[in-house]
Amino acid sequence: MNPEQLSELQIDALREVGSIGAGHAATALSQMLGTAVSLDVPRISLIHVTEVPNVLGGPESLVGAVHCRLLGDISGAILFIASRQDLLSLVDMLRNREPGSTKSLHPDEEALAVHAASILISAYVAAIGRMADISLLPAPASFAFDMLGAILESVTAEVSMKVDTALLILTRFQGTEQSIDAGIFYLPAPDSLEVLLGRLGII
Repeated sequence: MNPEQLSELQIDALREVGSIGAGHAATALSQMLGTAVSLDVPRISLIHVTEVPNVLGGPESLVGAVHCRLLGDISGAILFIASRQDLLSLVDMLRNREPGSTKSLHPDEEALAVHAASILISAYVAAIGRMADISLLPAPASFAFDMLGAILESVTAEVSMKVDTALLILTRFQGTEQSIDAGIFYLPAPDSLEVLLGRLGII
């Protein structure tokens, strides 16, 4: 199912799913940090998967991505994507450090970023499951630091599916001293998108 095949009502429903999921992710991050984290969602859009790299600077943009398969009533993948600098800022925020303190992603910093992103993904997936009344769980997460185009090719190959559509949620998590810009991408398998819309009562 391509984005151009969807009605405005269906697209609005999927945007609402994205907004609610991102809100739950911000709540999860607040609970991790023990302090309020506000969430700005400047863009929620449904686009063709081939357009995803262009949203974040092109297919050769170097990014860190935490991604996992979806298990349950629908299939697909979820990705949390951020620039290297935003990943370093996330580590600073999680460790309650001054902004700019973390200079590199050593294994400990990488593990911490993956842990945080996994919690955000789980909160987002749980929100989708409750909203659509479906059973949905994320598989264990994997991390990659590479060109965005290569990451997307790897993820879609890993889950052995043809993905046409991506639900893109660009987010800004604002802490007390710094902010983190990231993208959350939901890549539903074609049949799963129809199932999700059916459970939402819009098919």
